[in-house]
Amino acid sequence: MTVIRIFKFRKRFPNGGLAADLSAESIANGRSYEQHIQVHRKIYLSPPPGIHWKDLAWLCVGTSLHSESLSALHPEGIEIAVHRLEFPLSDYRSEVAALAIDGWLREEFNLPDMGARVDYSPETGSHVFHWGNTQDPFADNL
Repeated sequence: MTVIRIFKFRKRFPNGGLAADLSAESIANGRSYEQHIQVHRKIYLSPPPGIHWKDLAWLCVGTSLHSESLSALHPEGIEIAVHRLEFPLSDYRSEVAALAIDGWLREEFNLPDMGARVDYSPETGSHVFHWGNTQDPFADNL
């Protein structure tokens, strides 16, 4: 039996912050939900109903950061079923979905930090996201 767990992503900056709560479960052998997306080989992601397409895309990015490790841990396949992604509109950008699932996966499977993070640039007044060794998460050469 799997357990649904909640991960609370919080990043505070002097002028505010970013936040999201993600609840999910992992299912060995994967593909038990009707709607699922293949992230890597036998690694699948099931999104919550009604999710915005940008949030879904970033959930896939966050999962893909750990795809090799997940494949090694579960060569038979695994599905990550996201049940909820909640966030206050004032403290959210869609990239935060990737950071939330990254944190959830690291806790769930004791995975190493892949370098995904967000900083705030006072010079530009905006958030700067980093994806470890991945320069452009949506490039075809991943």
